[in-house]
Amino acid sequence: MKQRSQRFAELTARELRELARRDAIVVVPVGAMEQHGPHLPVGTDMFLGREVARLAAQRVVEHHPVLVTEPVWTGLSEHHMAFGGTVTLDFRAFEALLRGIVGSLHRHGFRHLCLLNSHGGNIAALQVVTERLSLDFGIPLVTATYWHLAADLLDPLLERQRSIHHGCEAETSMMLATRADLVDLGRLEEAACPDPRDDPAWRPEGAYRFRSFADRTPSGALGDPTAASAEKGERLLERAAERLAERLLADDFWGEPLRRE
Repeated sequence: MKQRSQRFAELTARELRELARRDAIVVVPVGAMEQHGPHLPVGTDMFLGREVARLAAQRVVEHHPVLVTEPVWTGLSEHHMAFGGTVTLDFRAFEALLRGIVGSLHRHGFRHLCLLNSHGGNIAALQVVTERLSLDFGIPLVTATYWHLAADLLDPLLERQRSIHHGCEAETSMMLATRADLVDLGRLEEAACPDPRDDPAWRPEGAYRFRSFADRTPSGALGDPTAASAEKGERLLERAAERLAERLLADDFWGEPLRRE
């Protein structure tokens, strides 16, 4: 049976009940609403996570039922508050929001749920939330950050940085490919700020302390958006979607087999 849409919000309750019966995969994009330097909109993470999920679902649906919910548009962004334009949650609110979403989907019969993350500040919290909700609901809940999942495919496309940073070559390219109307091309040079992690001599410290982003960059961005292009952004998005689709269809991603039709 062909799906009318992969977007959860576009289907009727009756259609969704049937897709739950067919063991449809549900992807929940989890983003942020935070400053992204002087050149990108505050919804960048939300836009990009939604686009990766959409493109991946187009691939997956040829093999297995799949749904993409509307994105969780805010996350843990305290480290960006100094720049303004940021909406952040605390951990308790973040966990409660995701518990409500996952719990609702579980009650309707969906078992295979992926929290697709597109914001670095959510990573640690999502791991904790995933552990708790997996145990509480007894389902194969998975969280994945798209640029970690596809690092081996994405990083070779970048010219001036080693991986995806913030308001950088990669994020600016992907925004040019999806919402070029929201990118201020006249402020790319102002935004550019080297990321110490791109230095070949850089090594992880092995310890953690909270730091405001204002202590790391005067512009609010980390990386070099002057190297961005829409063509590069299209390739980055396609490769991220390719890897996500591949993993969503893999039984070892879930720790149990999908119920094949």
